[in-house]
Amino acid sequence: MTAAPVLPAADDDLAQRLLPIVMADPGKAKHLAETALHDARRDGDPGREAVALRALGLVARARHDAAGAATHLRASINVARRHGLRVHEAEARMSHALILDDLGRPSAALKEIDRAVAELQGHRRARASMQRALILRRLGFDRQAMELYRGALRAFRTSGDQVWEARTLTNRGVLHGYRGNLKQAESDLRAAQVLYNRLGMATAAAQVEHNLGFVAAQAGDVPTALARYDRAHDRLWSTGVDAVSLLDRADLLLSVRLLPEAHAAIRAAIDACTDGHLDSVLGQAHLTLARHGLAAGAAQESKEAAAAARRVFQRQNRTVWSARARVAELAAVVALRKANRGTLRELRSVAAHLLEAGWLQPGWDALLDAAQLAVDLGELYTARELLTEAGGAAKLGPAPVRVRWWHIRARVELASGAVTESVRAATAGLRQADTYRASLGATELRVRGSAETAALAGLRLRLALVHGGPASALTWAQRCRSAALSLPPTHPSTDPVVARHLTELRRINAELAAAPAGPQRTGRLLRRQRVLEAEIRRRSWRAPGSSAQAIELSIPALAAALGERVLVELLDIDGLLHALVVRGRKVTHRIVGEIDAVRAELESLRFALHNQVLGHAAGGERLERRAEALDRLLLDPLADLLGEGPLVLVPTGALHALPWGMLPRLRGRSLTVAPSATIWLRRVSTSTVDGKLVLVGAPSAEQAKDEVREIAADRPGAVVLSGEQARVAPALTALDGAAIGHIASHGEFRVDNPLFSFLMLADGPLTVYDLTALRRPPGLLVLSGCDTGLADVHPGDELMGLVAALLNMGTATVIASTGPVDDGATRHLMRSFYAHLGKGLAPAAALAAAQACADPGDRASTDSFVCFGAG
Repeated sequence: MTAAPVLPAADDDLAQRLLPIVMADPGKAKHLAETALHDARRDGDPGREAVALRALGLVARARHDAAGAATHLRASINVARRHGLRVHEAEARMSHALILDDLGRPSAALKEIDRAVAELQGHRRARASMQRALILRRLGFDRQAMELYRGALRAFRTSGDQVWEARTLTNRGVLHGYRGNLKQAESDLRAAQVLYNRLGMATAAAQVEHNLGFVAAQAGDVPTALARYDRAHDRLWSTGVDAVSLLDRADLLLSVRLLPEAHAAIRAAIDACTDGHLDSVLGQAHLTLARHGLAAGAAQESKEAAAAARRVFQRQNRTVWSARARVAELAAVVALRKANRGTLRELRSVAAHLLEAGWLQPGWDALLDAAQLAVDLGELYTARELLTEAGGAAKLGPAPVRVRWWHIRARVELASGAVTESVRAATAGLRQADTYRASLGATELRVRGSAETAALAGLRLRLALVHGGPASALTWAQRCRSAALSLPPTHPSTDPVVARHLTELRRINAELAAAPAGPQRTGRLLRRQRVLEAEIRRRSWRAPGSSAQAIELSIPALAAALGERVLVELLDIDGLLHALVVRGRKVTHRIVGEIDAVRAELESLRFALHNQVLGHAAGGERLERRAEALDRLLLDPLADLLGEGPLVLVPTGALHALPWGMLPRLRGRSLTVAPSATIWLRRVSTSTVDGKLVLVGAPSAEQAKDEVREIAADRPGAVVLSGEQARVAPALTALDGAAIGHIASHGEFRVDNPLFSFLMLADGPLTVYDLTALRRPPGLLVLSGCDTGLADVHPGDELMGLVAALLNMGTATVIASTGPVDDGATRHLMRSFYAHLGKGLAPAAALAAAQACADPGDRASTDSFVCFGAG
């Protein structure tokens, strides 16, 4: 009988000293291992040489360098084999097996780990079994992997091997996460993190923090997932670029439609895979790229990426991942409108495979893809069957999956003629969407509603319009538009890090605006500006959400608040512009016309508007023609409903950028523009604010100083911050709690990043993020500058911009421009506006009166100003 081989005490001591440090501090471990290797070679000690080479291989793996890791581990195996060190060789093979798997060679990895298991005994064999489980998990043999994890945990707990107990818990927690067993995943990962922290293994604890973010992402808890990912990234940056972490983040960003950011993460992951020879992750990267393509409307590119992913997975014998890639490929086929009943059958078959393998969420997604296609093909019985099979998604899936399930159910019922059941299903789905939206604290995440939610809202609105009548449609329209503005605001600028970054942004802006710097310095400043803006956005995304708030509209209450006003709410339904008009207690529905024709005329008007302000010849005549054309398109169908009194307008889509006062029939008429009827009703109920008048005149606008001086001359007691005094911090302090605020400055709408739209003050830009510092914003705020009333419009008429942020924070009325304006014309308009305001007119009426008596030559500027909110 031959005794089992053992590791010599000195070698075991070195291994026990080096290997845990790899998981705590790879940089330190590399230095110690290199020193140990040098000493071992000097002393002719092959055992210690093999251990040091293995440690260097594990350091390379921790730094995501699979090729480098393979080189060191093969050297360790060779040294051990030459000297008959069977345990050294087996342990090196155990580590080498993982590298082979990282390199995309899972079959070779299994053979290697089996050779290691055959040579090892006791707790060392348990370690190799745990590694074998990890390889099996990646190949899709989840049940076998779970059995091995359970056995390994018993062995480690018996031997008191806490390092390997923590590693096993981590790997099992990740497997639970992929399979949708989120409570078990959280439990395992929390226990692993406690052990790592107790052992002082900071790097390993940070990796677990990332995995906890993955679990939160699977549950649909976006702010928590982002916060955990960020904390892990901050602690792991020294280990290099981790492709898996990047793909996890990309998946999460895709879920909230941050598509450019997701694409950047995917591309960085693909580069990391290439640099580190991580072929095992390359397939996942292509699969995530396919999902991005589908979300971005690039179906052909999505299909190609999914096919590439499937080929990689098939080459690696990863059947579950191959199935997931096939689902993505078929989804692209559906998007390309090339799907048929064969596509439907294959989707159903692949879904069954995924569910059989225990991958619930991917299986549900595939079933819902199939059910959606079945409805499109008129296979309603099949669609019902598929929804029944995916019934767990409606109860246990994350919120976006639940919304999708109910949307398809509503479509099935409607196609079957069951209108009441369709209404119930659509209502249930929107309730889930409301809850999910509220869970997202950041405005930028709230407004980027999924296409699924927008489609479901459109379906519910059509049902209300066709089967419930105009009043029902108006009520339901409030649930379908600008819902994010009905949620409590968040205040990212109260985060000290965000506040510091905003201050640095202003400093950079001042440097860029100062004497011209060389191209290298300018480039550095611009790069730093982009980094700061990205970090501010990332930190704002972590803001916790709130509970969903019911958006209910009482038509009698609305009618009472309107009084003599007429409210016109515009809706884009399937390319047709509809109007719901409230006059008295009656709600009337009219079809206005095709939205494309209106959009084309609006683009022409805005082009003419820019030309006129810039002084181009014939701009005024062209502007008048475009205004008259829009007047006919928008107002002719409603002429008998509008009356002669004040108007409340609720635009849709591109019409949020229309300077309504330019339309001939509305010139000189009191009107206000609101994101929705509900928001107007809320703001008009809280529009009276007592307090001071604060006037801010920034040096960025040529006549701003004179503008505020002239207004102040007519308004004794006003607080004036002018010239170099018009700085961000003093301005915010003065505006907080004011009754009326007035900021005269250069303004800019950031199309690329609307929440960084700004008013340029003496020390730099006052952005939307800065404005969130206001706890009691002014009841009336006048933004006297170019483009201050523009907004980025997302599905469901969700808005991002200066005005939207202020209305969300509680400002009742905002006066702002929807285009470029001339300083001199604006100065005269504003003095006239305050004169009419002083006579007791409401802001909307005061603005209309000021515009009516403005110089006709200045109309391109004066009529660009719009009253938003209560009016």
